[in-house]
Amino acid sequence: MNKEKYNPGIFRLYNITKDEPILNNDTVTYQSYDLIEETLKYDFNEEKEQDYINFSKEELIDRICEFTSRIWQVHPFCEGNTRTTAVFIQKYLISMGFKVNNELFKDKSKYFRNALVRANYTNYSKGIKADKKYLKMFFENLLLNKNNELNNNDLKI
Repeated sequence: MNKEKYNPGIFRLYNITKDEPILNNDTVTYQSYDLIEETLKYDFNEEKEQDYINFSKEELIDRICEFTSRIWQVHPFCEGNTRTTAVFIQKYLISMGFKVNNELFKDKSKYFRNALVRANYTNYSKGIKADKKYLKMFFENLLLNKNNELNNNDLKI
């Protein structure tokens, strides 16, 4: 990791990896630092084209999972990317009229982060493909009042 001073709110100027315990210390492939702004613009422009009005509940959850995992994978900041993503997605959903309670994000913050890791991790040599089912269970609980068990041990590969 680059030893440059941490500047909150400033995009990172180097590539990163993170040893993830749930991945046996492997890492997600985060966006290259030189493509952060371009990738976020693409993701947000694509999101603007979505018409949530005509989505079924399943399509709604799938789309929110996709958008959330994509913006998190960019990991634009040196620190605080998961917290930033959580606060952003809460405010975004509220702006669309959804009732969102912060308690699930607070109580299951580690699960939320690990679900994002699993949603963005692929290692074909180990037979592992990105899997959004854990993130989907989180958002089903948040938006559809489901009672999926959100257990961190289930996310380990």
